[in-house]
Amino acid sequence: MSGLVVALRGIRSRFVRSILVVVLSTVAIGAAVLVPLYSSAAAQSVLTDTVAAAPPIVAGLNARSAAPPIAAGLQVQNVQQRGLHAKDVRAAIDGALAGAPAVAAVLGEPLSTTGDLVNLVVKTKNQGRLVFRPGVCDHLTITEGQCPGPGELMVSDRTAEALGLRVGEKVPVTADGGATRAYLGEPPTVDPTFTVVGLYRIGDPTDPYWETSGFFRGAPTNILEDGTHIVDEAFTGGEDAVLTIPHGRPFATVDYPLVAEKVRLRNVPELTRELESLSERNEVDRVALMIGLLPSLRDAEKQRAAITAGVPTVALPLVVLCWFVLFLVIAAVTDDRRAEIAVGKLRGLSVGGITRFAIGEPLLLIAVAAPLGVLLGIGLTKLAADAFLAPGVDVQVGWSAFAVGLGALVGAVVAAVLGARQTVRATIASLLRRVPHRSGRRTAVAEAIVAALAVAALYQLLFGGDGQRATLGYAAPALVALLAGLLTGRLLSVVAKQRLARATRRGRLPAMLAAAQVGRRPESARLVAVLTVALALLTFAATIWDVSSANRTRTADADLGADRVYVVTASEPGAARAAVERIDPSGKQLMAVVRSRQSYAGDYVDLIGVQSDRMAAVARFPDKNKAQVAALAAELGDRGAPPVPLHPGRVVVRATVTKLNQSADRPMGLGIVVGEPGAAPRAIDLGRLKTGPASYAGDLTCVADCRLLGLQVRRFGGDNTPGAATVRVDGIEIDGQPLDASLTKADAWRPVASPPVGQTLTTSADDAGLTLDVTSESSSDVLAQYADVVKDAPVALAGPSPADDKDASEFSFPMLGKAPDDVRVVDRVPLLPRVGDHALLFDGAALVSRAERSAGLLLDELSYEVWATADAPADLGARLAAEGTPVTLTENRSTRLAELGRAAPALALRLYLFAGLVGLLLALGALVLDAGVTAPWRREQTRGLRITGVPARVLRGMANRENLMVLGFPVVAGIIAGVGGAALVLPAIALVNIDGTNQAYRLGGWWLPGSLLFLVVALTIAGLVLRRIRGGAR
Repeated sequence: MSGLVVALRGIRSRFVRSILVVVLSTVAIGAAVLVPLYSSAAAQSVLTDTVAAAPPIVAGLNARSAAPPIAAGLQVQNVQQRGLHAKDVRAAIDGALAGAPAVAAVLGEPLSTTGDLVNLVVKTKNQGRLVFRPGVCDHLTITEGQCPGPGELMVSDRTAEALGLRVGEKVPVTADGGATRAYLGEPPTVDPTFTVVGLYRIGDPTDPYWETSGFFRGAPTNILEDGTHIVDEAFTGGEDAVLTIPHGRPFATVDYPLVAEKVRLRNVPELTRELESLSERNEVDRVALMIGLLPSLRDAEKQRAAITAGVPTVALPLVVLCWFVLFLVIAAVTDDRRAEIAVGKLRGLSVGGITRFAIGEPLLLIAVAAPLGVLLGIGLTKLAADAFLAPGVDVQVGWSAFAVGLGALVGAVVAAVLGARQTVRATIASLLRRVPHRSGRRTAVAEAIVAALAVAALYQLLFGGDGQRATLGYAAPALVALLAGLLTGRLLSVVAKQRLARATRRGRLPAMLAAAQVGRRPESARLVAVLTVALALLTFAATIWDVSSANRTRTADADLGADRVYVVTASEPGAARAAVERIDPSGKQLMAVVRSRQSYAGDYVDLIGVQSDRMAAVARFPDKNKAQVAALAAELGDRGAPPVPLHPGRVVVRATVTKLNQSADRPMGLGIVVGEPGAAPRAIDLGRLKTGPASYAGDLTCVADCRLLGLQVRRFGGDNTPGAATVRVDGIEIDGQPLDASLTKADAWRPVASPPVGQTLTTSADDAGLTLDVTSESSSDVLAQYADVVKDAPVALAGPSPADDKDASEFSFPMLGKAPDDVRVVDRVPLLPRVGDHALLFDGAALVSRAERSAGLLLDELSYEVWATADAPADLGARLAAEGTPVTLTENRSTRLAELGRAAPALALRLYLFAGLVGLLLALGALVLDAGVTAPWRREQTRGLRITGVPARVLRGMANRENLMVLGFPVVAGIIAGVGGAALVLPAIALVNIDGTNQAYRLGGWWLPGSLLFLVVALTIAGLVLRRIRGGAR
């Protein structure tokens, strides 16, 4: 009991120092406890983000039952033989989920849909879906009438307008394509009749209720080539009516959305096992299964492994630094009690008694710090979870946290014992004389071993394999900092001795006194080493976080390309552009995008077509600023002569033939070539050529907007005999109205790039018109193209050219059409927005035009998006749906940035920032404590020097020089080690994605300048505090 009383009295008498010991021990234990807690919380965070990345229905479970068409003689009332009801699909899946309780626990309430592709029998040809969907009226706005029941329909307001439907009207419904599926000898079927009881207006198509996609494709402009109008879904209130449409192909789907917050880290093994078991079956009782969660869990496991490897590596240097600072503090505090220890030895205390007397006080303080450290680790993890981890992440405190805390406690006790060891073992004479401790050979050997390990690890990092680089990536900064600290501490001792000798020779008293004070105390070198390590860690953390922040912004721009991206459904590229132009006529907020992908040399090349006139205002490029984007947009402008729109009517071409060489029985003719959206070019025959001026006419029919593509000198079918003609085109008219086809401009017309063998065409123009000089030994028609696009399509390229020459700036490649296009590279970049590092970006409308003038578009391989700025309307999804381009997925740049900030690399680097900041504060605290411990006898020395006649000015100079050495050396060495270490290890550290690909090494923010400013302020305050504690030179 007497020992405890002595310890408590010692704590009270040295209260401030005791508090610092408690703080250091608490931080050391808290940093250690933080490792398992933060690792677990971070892993849960990346798991939540990964499984929540896809829409809930896509990431969940989708069950679908599709029925074959009704067979001859089968009664349509026999619904069970036609297909499954949604409730039967659900029953089958619920039965399967009964054996997979972990999967069932993470799924939400299912949504069912039963539908069939039908035609409403009215005057206007149409195609749409008859759908039964429970709760549909709660997610639509009914503008007239009521919600439908069995045998009733509710159609959209725009469908009613397009088809001339009214509430109360009875409409027969037939299966789309049902006539072609009728069986020979089958009696005629009677199509069911529904009553229109309501009209609806589309609400928010991004509502999770509609996430099954494909809804609301109807629009006034969505018309097929044969004039069929695509209409919105017609909703009915009875499922049987949908399943029993004669000759139909009904389907029933049940979608189980994923509830991402319910996917917990501890349940992942069982969840993965059950999902793999379900995925192996593919089908349950005639119901096809699609499971979206399993790939997300596999991705999350890779992120968890990266966190598990990175977090301990980052936190361990902080724990070791805390132990070493604690060692220094205990050594300083014990050294300050050397007189008490000497008295104890004079009174005959045993070695054990002296040891208990010396370290009993710090051990008691460390014991008090143990529970505080555990609470600190829990609290810091909770703060991190609330500040930057995924929503819903909680702190799970398990046995591993207490085990690690116990290990940190043992480490703190060992540090305390080692810190007091040298003083306890000192002789009574040395204790009473206050002889400075000297570093022994053991210390030098330990430092050499540590330095050798650091150098070896850095060598492996720089020159080892990928596996070694990945393993050492997060450990390398601490190794660089440790090596810098050891070298700086040794360098300080050497410099101090050299300055002492030089100042003594030259009689410079302030420099001599300062060098003597620094050189005679090993504690100074140790403090400088600790401060160097802390400054290096903080500088490195700020540098790499700055680079990481720039890369996260770059990655978000590369992944999305705009502030908001809406994936939409459209019938053809022009439909998306038209919707954008109607919603945003200013061109400052929206841009329509068409995408495709082509295979080449065993890989894929992504293709993305933008609106070049809107790109500068809307798009975000990963490696370009606004001005550079605007410059690229100007280069991508694939515009030639003004487009010449056409419409149905009588086409007349006035031309003069001055030379005509042809077979009498195989005459040549004149034709006009027109293009229609999504279709291959079409030629209109205008009649046979005849010498002299004449008018050539033909009837033009266009089911959609069409335009002029060119003029033809037509060869007689199969005629390969030589022929020639010179034709001057004087004018083109439709229904008597002249067209401005730039006939007087030579650059507005050109031959095809690769004409058939034996065929030549020369085009020229003057005030009289366009002259076509043709010779041909081929049966192919001779085409003069209207140059409303330039000859070679300008493109921006990421990656190697998809050609034999990987550096080619001009090549031919299939873009959006069925035939290759000639392209010209106007810019090469590492990454293109939305499509990555192997892609082509171009003006979408121009490449669509090129495809329509060659072999037509590959419509089934195209997808469509609308990019929007942050200022775009909040209800843009509803507006797009109203224009016939329903949204199937919405992505947000700010959300993406937040997700990247919660990915495994960012979570590890955040811990580096914390470690660097705490390490600096601990090192400064140790420095101040050392000053406080040594202040009494330093003041005695100062008074002694004043008595001998040393002026106060000289003593102030001594103090300033000493502070400059103790603080200046670590600042210079720490900043150099931090920034230099960052430059060395950046290629080995994943900054954004765990694979570490597509990284750019440049600063992008204020973190490094801010950290340097913080260092200046902190060190200035530390210098003032040191001066205050030591009492200056008064």
